[in-house]
Amino acid sequence: MISLNCGNLTIEGKSIGGLATYLRVKELDLIFDLGRCPISFIGTNHVFITHFHLDHYFGLPIYVSQRWLSNIPPGEIFVPEEGIKQLQNILDSIAKLDSQQIWNHHLIPVKIGDRIPFRRNLIVHAIAVNHTIPAIGYLVCEIRDKLKPEYHGRSGSEIAELRKAGIPITNQIELPLIAYLGDTQLVSMDTHPLLSRCQILICECTFLLPEDRQRAKKTKHFHLDSLTGLVESFNGDKIVLTHFSQRYSKHLIQQQIEQVIPDLNQRSRIELFI
Repeated sequence: MISLNCGNLTIEGKSIGGLATYLRVKELDLIFDLGRCPISFIGTNHVFITHFHLDHYFGLPIYVSQRWLSNIPPGEIFVPEEGIKQLQNILDSIAKLDSQQIWNHHLIPVKIGDRIPFRRNLIVHAIAVNHTIPAIGYLVCEIRDKLKPEYHGRSGSEIAELRKAGIPITNQIELPLIAYLGDTQLVSMDTHPLLSRCQILICECTFLLPEDRQRAKKTKHFHLDSLTGLVESFNGDKIVLTHFSQRYSKHLIQQQIEQVIPDLNQRSRIELFI
């Protein structure tokens, strides 16, 4: 399992195109996709599934059953609304086959445009992506209270008195932390006004070589040709590339990235999840 430190967040897991993608950000108590489920992920309480290709969700039966067996309350599993009934049937069928009873679990339907509170100070925006089946990307933001400009310069005691009097002295702001796009052919910063400013953008890069362009177009996966535009339009700290095809060696991946992004400063913003 890979562990990648990006500032104050750590991304753990694995992502290989067509095989399995499962990523955990422990500091945020969340998992992005669950194509497999390591036992260490069982205690994480929030799972965000982007789409229903097997390599992105087939670890869910293990996640649900292990929490049930361990008497851990069911985690919140956010999934595209288009497939929630089928997923419910799959989980119930596996549970009956496995233990002749239904496992306790909590599926939550998500559609593009939803704003999802999932912890006291965190929310997730469900954003549009471009894939062969219905799919959703997720943008995680921290909610903070910011003092209104008209109260800048006031003393602590004055601020306390205003609060005591019930006067609203702050505005809520959203700080974009991390975005995960799952499988997608295109990445547009117009998808959400905060996307270009998030600290970490996790983006697939399934195909690298010129001869793979048609396959990338047919299967609606990201091709390396699009990376230059992504780097130029993204104003955050790090782009984490995932989901490389199984056919590529680590050396080839690194070599191709260096050729497409020769500038060292730009390339320093790119992390390879390999």
